[in-house]
Amino acid sequence: MTNRVIARRALYATLFVLSAFTFLFSQTLFETCAKLRRQTTISSAISSSGPSSTSQAPRRNIGAVFDKLRAGKSVTIAYLGGSITAGAGATNPEKSSYRALTTEWFRKNYPKAEITELNAAINSSGASGSSLYGALRARRDVIAFKPDLVFVEFAVSDANEDEAAIKKAVEGLLRQLLVVSQPPEVVMLYATNAKHNVRAEWHDAIAAHYQVQSINLQNQTWAMIDASRIKPAEFWKDGVNPTDAGHRIYADFITSFLSEQEKLRAAPILRNLPPPLVSDEMNYGEFKAFAEIRPAKGYDTSWRIEANNDRTLPAGLLASARAGAQIEYYFEGTVIGISFRAGPDGGMIECLIDGKPAPAPLAKVDCYSSAHQLGARIIAGGLGPGEHKLTVRVLGEKNAKSSGNNVRLGYLLIGGARPERL
Repeated sequence: MTNRVIARRALYATLFVLSAFTFLFSQTLFETCAKLRRQTTISSAISSSGPSSTSQAPRRNIGAVFDKLRAGKSVTIAYLGGSITAGAGATNPEKSSYRALTTEWFRKNYPKAEITELNAAINSSGASGSSLYGALRARRDVIAFKPDLVFVEFAVSDANEDEAAIKKAVEGLLRQLLVVSQPPEVVMLYATNAKHNVRAEWHDAIAAHYQVQSINLQNQTWAMIDASRIKPAEFWKDGVNPTDAGHRIYADFITSFLSEQEKLRAAPILRNLPPPLVSDEMNYGEFKAFAEIRPAKGYDTSWRIEANNDRTLPAGLLASARAGAQIEYYFEGTVIGISFRAGPDGGMIECLIDGKPAPAPLAKVDCYSSAHQLGARIIAGGLGPGEHKLTVRVLGEKNAKSSGNNVRLGYLLIGGARPERL
């Protein structure tokens, strides 16, 4: 009897050990499989997340610029962007902005070369500081000066814009820069803001398609913030524009990139552009001053010419506060927009295309702003080929904060697919 009890207990003990072993083995196997699944998911996400994809050609380097600098030749460096590139937030934009500090780096490292800085930035937010407006003014403000290197910074200004429109604009801008007989080297800059909501991937998808170099200042800046190497309040003046310390950090990231690029043998020029990734609808931009437009049926005396000293707008603005005052213009293009001087006494206008209300954001435009500044509204394509008629009409309405109904029109902006030539 005793032997039976001992045997039974031994059996139970063995079964318990086997059960425990089976449970532990199952848990280990489950965790291992889960880990492998997570690693596979992460690897898949990385391999398909942008420029690192094997389906895209490698980025060209900007070594050609350094060849000219080492030879002591004249070099023009252009900066095309919004308020950050203009130097907003810096105590002295011409000395302490990232733009000024980057140009200083070139002059210090290549003293024998004649280096010209082309400041093509606009100190404005919204559409007037975005790549939409930048694409339309690229030929006038940058390409006409035949730069050797162009830094493009619009990611922050584009943060709240429509993705499809922005991709069209960035593609049109890059195609314009790269199609000329002696194209400049181009570097895309993706700055950031305190909300960390800049969609750099929109820009970089286009940049990768054209093998253009880029510097993701957003990722590098937030790495510093997350590591407590700088506080947000020290980096930004207003959540968007950097302080002197912020501009210095941007410049350090850029010059570190340049220090690596100057070691490389110059990449061949991209002679043939690939087919458009999204659209070539913004490969052209034309500016016409409203003050110089005279309707075929005579000039509406409700309008007056008002002098202007803001370089982003024409010397004469077409101004009126009378409800019903309108101006018409026939144009050919699929992209249309207007620029105006917004201010504390700004009124409202409506725009019609071919006699019908224009699509947003041109349907109704509020010209009010707490301070005088450039305003712009642009329809990024889709109007269809052929001739169209734009009608701009003063509504006689105003924002509740405005002290008046004044409308001050600057430029008529026309764009669309055009033969890619200067």
